[in-house]
This record gives sequence, C-alpha cells and structure tokens, in this order.
Amino acid sequence: MKTIFHRFRPLWLGILITLVGSAVLANMGVLLINPDEAGANFAILTVWSLIIAFAIYKFQLVKDKTRLLIHIGTILSLLGGILIVEDYSEMEDNPLSIGLLVAIWIYLVAWVVPKFFAKYRAVIIGLYALIMLVFVYGRMFSGNYFEYKEELIFSFLWPVPVFMVLWIYEQWKWFRSIQSEKSAAELALLKSQINPHFFFNTLNNLHALTVNQAKEAPDVIVKLSDMMRYTIYEGKKEMVLVSDEVSYLQNYIELHEIRQHQKVNITFVDEVEGGVMVSPLLFIVLLENAFKHGAERLLADAFIDIQLTATAERIHFQIQNNFDPEELPTEPGIGLDNLRRRLELVYPEQHQLEIDIKDNTYTTTLTIEP
Repeated sequence: MKTIFHRFRPLWLGILITLVGSAVLANMGVLLINPDEAGANFAILTVWSLIIAFAIYKFQLVKDKTRLLIHIGTILSLLGGILIVEDYSEMEDNPLSIGLLVAIWIYLVAWVVPKFFAKYRAVIIGLYALIMLVFVYGRMFSGNYFEYKEELIFSFLWPVPVFMVLWIYEQWKWFRSIQSEKSAAELALLKSQINPHFFFNTLNNLHALTVNQAKEAPDVIVKLSDMMRYTIYEGKKEMVLVSDEVSYLQNYIELHEIRQHQKVNITFVDEVEGGVMVSPLLFIVLLENAFKHGAERLLADAFIDIQLTATAERIHFQIQNNFDPEELPTEPGIGLDNLRRRLELVYPEQHQLEIDIKDNTYTTTLTIEP
C-alpha cells in the first residue's frame, strides 16, 4: 500500500492542491463556483488536478531543467491564450478556450508518457477531435446548448478512464516482460551452475589416464567432449528431446564407471516415446547426487537404480541409491535447491519432486505433467 501511495504521490498532491487552492480562491472571491453545475465543476477540477500532478511528476523525474522549463512555458502560454480568449470574449464556454484546454491536456499526455502517446496517438487525437466537433456543434449550432451543457462538458472526461486502462495494460505488459527476462536470466544462471566439479574431476582423472597411457583415455576424451558440447549448446535451449537426455545420462554413467575405483551396480531402464520434449539438464542433478552422496562414499555394495518413462502426457524419473548414514548431508545441497527453482520456473504447478529416505536407501522421484 505504501508503494502504491508513493508511486502515485503526484496525483494525490495534485488533487489536494487543486481542492485547497479552489477553496481558498473561492473564499477570497477570486474564483466563482456555481454549485448547480456539478458536471462542469468536476471536469474543471479534474483537469487542473491532472495539470498540477503532471507538473509535480515531471519535476521529480526530469533532470534536464531546460526542457522542463520549455514544457512549462508552453503550457503557461496556452493557459495565457485561454485567459485572453475568455477576457475578450462575451461567449460563455467559448469553443476556442475549450479547444486550448484540450490541447493542454493532449500536450501533457505526450510530454509525460511519450511512448504511450506515440503508440496511441491516433486514438487520443481522433477521440478528442470527435468530442470537440460534437461540442462545437452543440455550442454554436444546436440552439439548446445550456440544456445539455453539463453532458457536453463532461464528455471531455470520458476518454480518461479508457486511457488509464490502456496505460495500466501497457504497464502490466512491461512488468510481465521484465518478469520473463528475469526468469530467463535466472534460469540461465541456474543452468550454468550444473555439475562443474564433475568436469574438473573427470579432467583430473583424464590427466592420470593419459600420463599412464591407459587405453580408456581416448574413450574418456570423446565422452567428455560430447557431454561438454551437450551442456553448452543443448543446455541453452528451452526444450530438448528426452532421448537426448538419456544419451547424456548414459555418457555420465560410463565416465563414472571408468573413474570409480570400486564396482557400482547400476541399472538404467528407460521407456521413452519418440518426440517427447523436456527442459534440459534436469535429471543429471539427481544422478550426480546419487554418485556424490552414495556410490563415491561407499566402500562396497554400492548400487544406483534408475527408471525413466516419458510420454506426451507424463514424464516420470525415479532414482534410488544406497548410502552411508554417517555421510548423508543434513541439508539439501545447492544442486537440489537449483533444481527445485528451475522446476518452479519451467513447470509451475506441473511437477512433483519427492524424496524418500528409508533403510539406507535414498529415493528421489520427479514427475512432470506438462
């Protein structure tokens, strides 16, 4: 509430200054207010409130005081023109003075919200031109102007709610675009944080293999290259084939089997329909945790069981691994936190991530229903 009040402070101040100023001027006899013309009074007070609000608003925002003075001078010149017309005219509600007021209002809109005015310029000018034509006809040629005076004066305010709705809509679109850009940037950052230490560890092992001229070295180089290529290029995409994710996971498993000193019993069962898409690099986080907190810390009998089914309606990934109870972390790591955040960004209200710990077995189940 405080933010809304602060954001629209110039409007509240404009209304307050106009009301107080009108009351003071009326009490001094400078300003004559006819209580029987509620519509005309409301229209005039609204226009002056907006003029003062815009002046306050621009004074807060505009750093170039020269431009500010030019705008204020233009408005004062138009107001001076109104006073001159009213002073030398014997016609009440002279269309020329009303036209100058409309010009001030349009000028203020173009000054304060230039992008909005540029986009809806034809609508704004066309609508006020039509209202002005109706007013001129009613004032000059209808013969019964005073019978419909309030309605004609009040008609100049009709477009204001329309413009306010359009302006709010533009602000909403801008806010959504900012949110989208923020989410995209956050998602890119989260993706960039995926398993960098795995690559470093694998490179260290690769160095040892090449020094010893082990026969596995070329295969490790190829698989590591494929994984890095996939992470860099496919990882940037919004969606990838689940079958490509399966290949990525299999490469990861094979690299770990080469660098693991003890035997790990790994089973990977996948049933994937062709053409099913998923956000990249989701499952690797869970597989990496299974190795990091399970197989790498156990001296014997380590196992990892993986099941993946994917259809157009549902993607189900489950991974189980045993672990040493003394080695289990008390709090989730950054990888799991990142995964939860990515799922919230990509699959809001369309996913379920469950973790079950029982009998020294860690089971993680991810279900996505896009």
